[in-house]
Amino acid sequence: MIELQNITVEFAGKKVLNDISITFQQGEMIGLVAPNGTGKSTLMNVLMNYLKANRGSLTFKDGLNYSSKSKEVKIHQFVSMMPDQSDLYNHLSGRDHLKMFATMWKSDKKLIDETIEALNMGHYVNKKTGTYSLGMRQRLCFAMQIVSNTEIMLMDEVMNGLDPNNVEVISRILMKKKEEGKMIIIASHLLDNLEKYADRIFLFKEGKLVDADEIVATFSDSALTTLRVKNMPEHVKQALLQKYPALSAQTLVNGMTLVSLGAQGQDTLSDITAFLVESNLPEFIFGNVTLNDLYAMYYHEVV
Repeated sequence: MIELQNITVEFAGKKVLNDISITFQQGEMIGLVAPNGTGKSTLMNVLMNYLKANRGSLTFKDGLNYSSKSKEVKIHQFVSMMPDQSDLYNHLSGRDHLKMFATMWKSDKKLIDETIEALNMGHYVNKKTGTYSLGMRQRLCFAMQIVSNTEIMLMDEVMNGLDPNNVEVISRILMKKKEEGKMIIIASHLLDNLEKYADRIFLFKEGKLVDADEIVATFSDSALTTLRVKNMPEHVKQALLQKYPALSAQTLVNGMTLVSLGAQGQDTLSDITAFLVESNLPEFIFGNVTLNDLYAMYYHEVV
């Protein structure tokens, strides 16, 4: 468990984290989404005590906090952050790094070989990391955190530079760890992947953490809530809204228009479909607001 109360971090008078109060629980996968420089890494550094908050309190299980060095040592026995590629020692092998992390966190050494196999690292793990590609180094950094086997795992852009196959492999491992009761907090720009696996997703805005469901109330709804229309002319959009005043619409920076359907019946949906076809707009689908949509709506840019 992590409980944040009124956490505020300021740099040169600007509040990067602004009075954040929230609780994260074990067994949750938390997604953090935002453009670079908006607070994701700052929040993780506060959680690790690499950066002190200007105001507020941070509490872990059993009431532990960072009020002393001895308590910090205790917290870091069950909280870890995925290392950065720059933290690797080029003269050591990947296996050396995994042994080092397993020893530091006193985890089961069997995890080393299990993780090597799961990530398909066997053909290079005994080579010096100075010979690794960026993707190999990224997998090693992820493997190092997995073998630490801590209760709480923080990951900043864990999928960076990985191909789709490795993204899927890592996602499966993360889901297994979540099922084991780990808390996993991930900052990522791979929004489709994050939307698929995260239990809760938060966006940063003006230093605040905002739940995706607070931005679009139906974001987690399994029902059809949205009509997505590609390249919809403004005059057609206005004609649609005039004909069906219960609808609302927003055109994103990528040219996609999202029409919020509300509680429309099947007959109305059929009428809307006919309207779009008659308006020569064949590229549309009924579905939900996606995380990519939400990002474009909130930040007015496309990932």
